[in-house]
Amino acid sequence: MGLGRGARIVPQRPLAVLAYGSLLYAPGPGLSSLVVGREPCRTPFPVEYGRASRRWGGGPVLVPHPRGGPVDGALLLLADGVELGVAVDALAEREGLTDPRGVLQVEMPGDRLVLAASLPRNLPAPDMTPEALARRAVRSAAAGERNGVAYLRGAVAAGVRTPVTDAYAAAVCDAAGAPDLEEAERLLALARPPGIGRTHGLG
Repeated sequence: MGLGRGARIVPQRPLAVLAYGSLLYAPGPGLSSLVVGREPCRTPFPVEYGRASRRWGGGPVLVPHPRGGPVDGALLLLADGVELGVAVDALAEREGLTDPRGVLQVEMPGDRLVLAASLPRNLPAPDMTPEALARRAVRSAAAGERNGVAYLRGAVAAGVRTPVTDAYAAAVCDAAGAPDLEEAERLLALARPPGIGRTHGLG
């Protein structure tokens, strides 16, 4: 059925992806090819280290969580002409989602249609203390270069700080006997079994 007289096609709104974790510093080749810029922003929902991620060796990663707080992130601005379906598929692939329905629209000020991946939290409250998070992150370092300590270091370097970040980072450094996260990561890498390299995935 064709369009009636006087009808017009409504143009698609420009697209952006909300980044507040590893997307900030490692969006991956598929998504990176669509990004033409970024704008600093604050997440419109609270964020905390509330998920143990297989793709980070079982280490803690950031997800929307009521125990957290809004954090500094960025809108990854997608090129004009990128179709919504292409953007959704690229983000779903980057985040390891098997179903693109895991990509949601986030309401934010401005004229852009903002997408974000919806990764569920899976850590109970007792596992979200700084000490428990640090133990999990240190254990994950045995899995390879992509581990909870590396994730935490990247998030801190990108300026992402949740209510638990400082105490969590201090607990990791104490556990590794290091003065900072970079040195903690280096020392834990030295203790890694030979032949262990990168874990698969980006999200």
